[in-house]
Amino acid sequence: MSMGRYLKRYMAREGIGDGEIRETLGIDAARYEALHKGTLSLGVSDLLKLATLLKTDIPALLYGKEYRERRAIKTSVAERRVVRHNRVLDYESLAPRYVGRRMEPFLVTVYRRDDAEVESSCHDGEEFLFITEGVLKVVVETEVYILETGDSFYFDSSLSHWINAVTDKVVMVASIYKEASMVHQTRGRRMKAIIEGARLLPPRNIVVVSPDRAALSAINIAIDEEIIHKAFLVGKRAWIEAQCDGELRFPAFYEYVEVAAEGDAFELAASRAGVAMIRQGRGHMIMKGKVNTGSYLKAILHREEGIGTGRRLSLVGIFDVPGVDRLLLLTDPGINPELFVGADAASGVDIVRNAIDVAKSLGVVRPKVALLDANEVPTDSIPTTRFERILSEMTWEDADVVGPLSYDLALYEKFVSVKGIPANPVAGKADILVVPSIATGNILYKSWAMTLGAEVANVVLGASASIILTSRSDSDTVKFLTICASALYSHWLEGEGKRGALRT
Repeated sequence: MSMGRYLKRYMAREGIGDGEIRETLGIDAARYEALHKGTLSLGVSDLLKLATLLKTDIPALLYGKEYRERRAIKTSVAERRVVRHNRVLDYESLAPRYVGRRMEPFLVTVYRRDDAEVESSCHDGEEFLFITEGVLKVVVETEVYILETGDSFYFDSSLSHWINAVTDKVVMVASIYKEASMVHQTRGRRMKAIIEGARLLPPRNIVVVSPDRAALSAINIAIDEEIIHKAFLVGKRAWIEAQCDGELRFPAFYEYVEVAAEGDAFELAASRAGVAMIRQGRGHMIMKGKVNTGSYLKAILHREEGIGTGRRLSLVGIFDVPGVDRLLLLTDPGINPELFVGADAASGVDIVRNAIDVAKSLGVVRPKVALLDANEVPTDSIPTTRFERILSEMTWEDADVVGPLSYDLALYEKFVSVKGIPANPVAGKADILVVPSIATGNILYKSWAMTLGAEVANVVLGASASIILTSRSDSDTVKFLTICASALYSHWLEGEGKRGALRT
């Protein structure tokens, strides 16, 4: 991965110096020089940090082209990316560097095996095959086609189909057209970066407790985008197959985990079975399907068998708000009724800490946190303002936390000088807005999402794995973006997050 020749272009555009890049990445002069020479490769977390700092996207850093630019990219033999290599089907991507592509071209090698061993497939889009070596058998629905060297084949890939080599092996060029590319459907550049960051990770495993059509639809999108490697479907297989008829489109990517309990005991038993799989290390994140939220969270927070960390659970909404030049994180609009428990200012620490961790997983090196309230001056008539001031005066080594701050002073620099607080490190620059109550957060969440049309993802924090707790009213896009953000957070937990936990 060589990016040195592109980095200086975006540094110059944003007026960012060498020292700030080194500080952001935490590297010394020798490694920084290696980065510019193209001999140092960066991981996903570092790419997100640079994209955030330079106000650009990941493709710009890797390939020198932003999403809005038209692109023409050559792929040499050495630059092909092996997607799958298992002596059944070998896939090499022929355009791995064209980000957000709607057409997916592969060089495919198919090895002969018994027809009974071949699994059928179906997925949205259309597919084109061109045989360069050998003889291939293609079955679409019930019709059989034999393709020889030089033959081509075009079909609707939403139809059930499978392929097998007639000769010992077949080599072919395959191109899959996916009209519903999520990178193209997502409007905001910063949300596109979340998708691309998730796609650069090793594919994640997800555990779904009693999946319904809505949950499985979003998971299928993530499978199609190569973000999910395996989906563990926990519950009753017969019920899942009946409920999700038509959505079980990737059978090779599903594994059923049968739960025997019946009646009222089922939901808690299914939730506990899902949590057990996370504890066993088989899944990176856990998603709620058609089970009661109380049963789901009870299993997660079980003292002996759960995955809680001792922190309060909290929900962080990640927004790409029109007119704001950065992602905005909002907490807690969905789980905790109040930021503070009683008159204890320290009880708000976990909610702030959770949001800081999410921001860091998205590439924000030192998040700026605004504790929102009606006034920036603490007053006895609004007790939360006094607790917020105490919270902001605590020691925060990796973030700037200031409160109370009003909404306008948190987000808009033009109001900061009017109020006479230009030296405030957060005012006008907040990455995270912490609300004093769930009512405030819920109103703000819905105002951004429904009135402004902001794109949003949600992550639930406070456990040893990413928790996905979406609403029935959430669209497939919201659920998919939530899976992407949860994938990035789970990856961060395995690396920087774990190192941070060891330090504390």
